[in-house]
Parts: sequence; structure tokens; C-alpha cells
Amino acid sequence: MREYLLMKSTCYCVEVRMAAPSPRLPSGRLRPSATGYGEGRGEGASPQAQTRGEAPSPAPTLTLPRLRGREQRRGFRQVAQPLGAAALAACLASPAFSQQKGVTPFGLTQAERAKVNATLPNWSGLWNPVGGLIFDPGTADPKGNNAQQPGDREHPPYNAEWEAKYKAKLDHTLAGYFTDPITNCLPHGMPRLMGGIPGPLEFVVTPELTFIIWEYGPQLRRIYTDGRDHLPVEDRFDSWTGHSIGHWDGDTLVVDTVSVRDDTPYDRTGAPHSNKVHLIERMRLVDKDTFENDMTIEDPIAFATPWHVNRRYRRIPSDTFVGDAACTETQHSPIVNGQTQFILPNDPPGYLLGPMPLPPKK
Repeated sequence: MREYLLMKSTCYCVEVRMAAPSPRLPSGRLRPSATGYGEGRGEGASPQAQTRGEAPSPAPTLTLPRLRGREQRRGFRQVAQPLGAAALAACLASPAFSQQKGVTPFGLTQAERAKVNATLPNWSGLWNPVGGLIFDPGTADPKGNNAQQPGDREHPPYNAEWEAKYKAKLDHTLAGYFTDPITNCLPHGMPRLMGGIPGPLEFVVTPELTFIIWEYGPQLRRIYTDGRDHLPVEDRFDSWTGHSIGHWDGDTLVVDTVSVRDDTPYDRTGAPHSNKVHLIERMRLVDKDTFENDMTIEDPIAFATPWHVNRRYRRIPSDTFVGDAACTETQHSPIVNGQTQFILPNDPPGYLLGPMPLPPKK
């Protein structure tokens, strides 16, 4: 059972473990369990099964998460106490939530959620990225390239060390090696999902959470708009899509993402990034058929300055069906001679992109 505790405008969500009532046979006798029958005795006995004279089972308790030094200095202390529905109501009405605009905590009634839903933009349907598979069409070199030919590149604001790393990957591709991790059917990862991936995507917008679903993979991203923050730095862990939180600024979803893995490039050109990427996105409808994602990417390890990338997506006909383009084998990725190939939407019939042949050993 999940309960909430309000302390100094901070709402802690914690799990409360309750002893499950012992299953009973129709006659009322207890079924055997891993801890024995335990009618009124032993761990796990139900309150109804208490033997006369024994103390009743204690009320459910909770233990707050370990508090940080700053919180302890402000007078917080760890406690264990019973909680009821009143604590949840107090939490949802607390200043911690009311002071945050554009967020909706989990736990509201359907009537309250319906009011919020009515204020959210309609992003339904399928959207295709404009600009091809290069992550940043604005710095594509040669201009207009679709990241399909060896040597195609873009120009992130790398420092000298990371520009050299990128150049080495480009040279490796020119030598005949296809170095894209998706060759091994790994996920595209973030930030690449928002630019350097083929095929359509769709949005599922709710008051507390926005999902982005890609046909290719299929892959899923969660953006929390329930008022939560990122984990403390010492508790964070990297993942394919990172950790994304957001809020609504009118009809624009403002998203903050951290904790992305460092073994996924921005696109097929192999442009690398570190795991210290901090991505800020502003997502909105430009018109009913055009969606825009305006991105600012900070990478203190790899970049000399922040990178600004603007991507647009075009709505495709509503009668379009989405398939499951799983990398291991689909109509887009057939297995030939035991190796997964890659066919992209604009490739001619019968064209197989990879895996590229290795140069002969000398």
C-alpha cells in the first residue's frame, strides 16, 4: 500500500508493507503456508486469528527514506507512524504541489483529472521526423545529408578531444566498418530517439505522464509531469532513455532529462556523447500537422558550448497502421546468412545496408 507523508511542504511517497491475511478454505480453516498454519501465532498471522490474551497486531508503519544532511540540519527527523487517507489528501493539497505550475500529482480523482485533461494539447496520431536520420539537419555536412553515406557528418560543438573521437569514428566508417550499435540490435537511446531514428512515433499524453512510443524497436520513453524531481546525484543510474521530468508551460511541454548512457551515438554518423548529457526540450504543436521539439543539449565532458537542435515532425494520415519493427527480425530487418540486415524506409527494393563487409586482412 502506498501512503504519503507531508513534512515541511515535502511530500514523501513510501511503501507500507502490510501482513496479507491468510487464505482460508470454505470451512474457515487456514490453508498451509511457507510459515505453517499459524492460527493466531507466528509471523504473518491475520488480526482475526489472534489467540485470546495475545496483543493485537500493530498498526501498519512506515519508515521515511534516508534523509540528507541538509534536511537533517533543518530539523527533519525519521519517524515511524500509522498513516491514513487524510495524509494523502493533505499531501495533494500541499504547497509542494500547489507551487509547481503545469504538473499533476498521481492520485487525483477522475473528475479532477478530466479538468486537467481538457487543458492539454491534442498530440494524437502518428508523426514522422523531418530531416532524415541525421540528428541535427542544421549542421549536416554535406548539407542535406541523411546520414546514409560513409563520411556524412554533423558539427556538434565538441571540444578538441571529442572532435578527435568523432573524426576517428568517421574514418572507421570510411574504411568499411559499420559502427552503429543498432547493428547488434541495441536500443537507439537518448537523445538519438528524438532525431536519429527512422519511422513514426506517437504520443500518449496524460496529466501525470507523457509517453512517446516508436515503431522501430518498439521503444518507449516516459516523461513524468507529476511534480517529482530527479534523483539525488549520488543515487542516479544511467539508462537507455535517461530520466525525464517535465511541466506544461501553456501548450508547450518543457522536459528535463539526465542519466543517459554514454554508449549510444547521436545518429548513424557515430557522433558520441558522454553520460553527463543534460537535455532540455520544448515540445509543441506549430500547427495541426507540424510538431516541433526545440532541444538544448549540455555536455560538460564533450562540448565546448551547449548544442541547440531543432527537429520537426509531420503528421501522417490517420489511417496509417503502425507495425512492430523489432530489430531481431522483421520486414525491415531480415536475417540473411545468420546476420541481421537493415532496410530503411527510403532504400530501394532489395537493398541491404548492413552489416558492411570488413576489409580483407593483410
